[in-house]
Amino acid sequence: FVEKTEVEFYPMTEPEIRAYVATGDCMDKAGAYGIQTQFSVYVKQIKGDYNNVVGLPIAKLYHELLQNL
Repeated sequence: FVEKTEVEFYPMTEPEIRAYVATGDCMDKAGAYGIQTQFSVYVKQIKGDYNNVVGLPIAKLYHELLQNL
């Protein structure tokens, strides 16, 4: 199965981008941002499952597993 989540951001200035990169927070993230960290102030909206953005769409996984037992 596939779970899709769209994340829209507010525009960032060059100094804001540089400041965020300087924190190092983006270095260990697949999308180069941590929605659950200080970067959350730039998240305008989410369409889909928040848990999918953080790492694992646990509710979707649970229900998919139930269907395949």
